[in-house]
Amino acid sequence: MSLIKTSRLHQRYNVLAALLTAITVVGFGAVPSHAYETEKVVLVIIDGLRYSEGLGDSAHTYVPRMWSLAQEGTIIEPFLNDSLTKTRKAVPSIWCGAWTPVTFFSDSLCGGMDNRHAVMPTLFEYYRKQLSRPAEDCIYLVEEVDCVWKGSFDSEYGPAYWPGYYSIGKTDLETWQGAEQILDEHAPTLFVLYLAGVDHGGHSGDWKTYTKSIASADSVVGMLWDYLQKDSDYADKTTMFVANDHGRHESNFKRHGDGCDGCRVIQLLAIGPDIKRGYVSPVLRTIPDIVPTIGELLEFTAEQSTGTVMREIFEKQ
Repeated sequence: MSLIKTSRLHQRYNVLAALLTAITVVGFGAVPSHAYETEKVVLVIIDGLRYSEGLGDSAHTYVPRMWSLAQEGTIIEPFLNDSLTKTRKAVPSIWCGAWTPVTFFSDSLCGGMDNRHAVMPTLFEYYRKQLSRPAEDCIYLVEEVDCVWKGSFDSEYGPAYWPGYYSIGKTDLETWQGAEQILDEHAPTLFVLYLAGVDHGGHSGDWKTYTKSIASADSVVGMLWDYLQKDSDYADKTTMFVANDHGRHESNFKRHGDGCDGCRVIQLLAIGPDIKRGYVSPVLRTIPDIVPTIGELLEFTAEQSTGTVMREIFEKQ
């Protein structure tokens, strides 16, 4: 059966998950949040990585570090973009835990230039408001751009709870260097790193450029995890998620944007003290499930998310 056809099963799974959660809360008592060893979460978004060149490659040709990390953590197969396979829609939806509308506005933080913002609240807003945390404890880093896309203007959340926004580097390696400085200086509890190089490499239409960019992103993920394991603020208490927003056409890696398996099938790698080791989860999951899972670990509720917590990847379910 096509992985795309199985996406309709996800709605049924969400209903079942909600029922099981209700049974747990009413019948047995919810698992207390302090049961988790995770104190900090890092999310890496790799733009435009087709699964066949990522963790879906049995030889792991371009992603040796991520494959190595997968042996210490969990991979979800299948993990899908179950809506629009375009960056401008998928990335904000990763932030929100739901397929959010995205609209234009005049961004005063960028001199009034036109910019995009999510309509629904983001994980940054949930985290900062519900836990009363400052922007420096919740940071979003992207490559060097004219103006970083922003969070919501939701009446209950909005700009007062946006993260610390940073835009550094013209390559993934340069963005990683900026990330290292930010981690050193602020040690944020919630850190989201967006790597754009793979999508740029794919759109070049040159296979070597594309695959080289994948290898570069893979090395950044490896260096990031090595950093987290050596730094006293993060070691043994950090969970890292690595996902992507969309893949690429099966027949033409230069482009993406339709419903083919190449565009829809993406990856989710999780590693950390509460994550199962060497596990491949067969439970179908999609982009909206990322934020509720992060919220479970960090003790915030993604109130408007349409996803559910991926408890099946936790050691303690």
